Amino acid sequence: MPQTAILGNFRAYSLSIATHALSDLSDFPDSRAFYTTMAGTPLPAPLSSLLYMATCNRIEVYAEFEESSADALRDAALSALSPVFANMLRREPRLLGGPAVLEHMIAVASGLKSLALGETQIAGQLKRDIAYAEKAGWISGSMATLTRKALETQKKIRTTTGISENWYSLMSLVEAQIADRGLNPIGEAVILVGASEMSAKVARFAMRRGASRFLLVRRELGRAMNAEMRALIEAEPQKFREITLAELQKSPPEFAAGTLVLASSAAEPVILEQDIERLEAARTLLAGAPLVDLSLPANLAPEAARRYAARSISLKTLQEISEVARGERAASARAAEPIIRRAVYQLWLDLLYRENADVVQSYLESKTTQTQTEWHKLANEAALNEKQKRIMYDFLKKEQRRALASHREMILDLIAGGAERPA
Repeated sequence: MPQTAILGNFRAYSLSIATHALSDLSDFPDSRAFYTTMAGTPLPAPLSSLLYMATCNRIEVYAEFEESSADALRDAALSALSPVFANMLRREPRLLGGPAVLEHMIAVASGLKSLALGETQIAGQLKRDIAYAEKAGWISGSMATLTRKALETQKKIRTTTGISENWYSLMSLVEAQIADRGLNPIGEAVILVGASEMSAKVARFAMRRGASRFLLVRRELGRAMNAEMRALIEAEPQKFREITLAELQKSPPEFAAGTLVLASSAAEPVILEQDIERLEAARTLLAGAPLVDLSLPANLAPEAARRYAARSISLKTLQEISEVARGERAASARAAEPIIRRAVYQLWLDLLYRENADVVQSYLESKTTQTQTEWHKLANEAALNEKQKRIMYDFLKKEQRRALASHREMILDLIAGGAERPA
């Protein structure tokens, strides 16, 4: 029976600041909010598996569809499932299919596609979103195989290439910008606007740099906050003081913060030019302190960003300096390419084995010293106990794996009808 091309029913949709304008990444919920909203929602045909992933600088959607379904039906199913996907399709995401889906997922998981090349947090975010999708019942066996291969391979890339040597995170880029501009370092007190996942990452980074006081600013204190941020506050409550945005703007407390970081999910600017003036006058924020806006869309008003350009650091700024740093580490990125190609090839062989088990097993048995049946016969004649039989069986499997590795080309020739090999 003819084989379906490897991952032929899979598609990856990608929006990132490397390929799209920053404005295209706005209006998307974080992963936790998305999966919470979609809890209990079944996937409509022809969707058979789905993974949604949102970070501060990319939106990723990996989908598996029923065989031979038309592209128009696939887009319609995504749009019908959630307005999030209708919004995504309107932004004209980068679309990948076949082996390129796995290649892209590996590159994302290993930090090759990140704003901060080689950053390690992205793999954890992928694992988190896989867990969310599994809980929703959206992960098929094939999608599980795909994600498992991606996570295995990203680990190999990090351990066998130089990509993880002196890796840098988004906040380390911020820190470098602060130093390059001659601004005071982050300091022991930080104003943090927003209680998002990014806010939690900023707080952890600042703590490692000696920060011990945080003024956490939120629109409403009674609203639920990001789980990571909540866990951080519960672990060290003495370091956090919470106030509302209205309180900060009308009656700012004396706090002497060395840095202002905006990392909220607000859809419009929340800190205006006059707010900065008021914060500095009240010594809530020290004069000349860095203004860091990591929000999408930007939470620092344009006029404030222009007036305080010398100390204003935005995602756009970080994107520009990241491209320079990326060029310096291009050799490490190139070293990952053959590892990714090998992973695609290995997955292809795994799928061929799964779909043609009888043919491949017969060939493997002919190439091992003795067949599985003969091993069992020998084990019984030798009156081996169960533990010894398991050892014998494990040895047989190792022999078969060696045969598979040694005779790949001949195995492929045995597959009736053949399959197009991945590029």
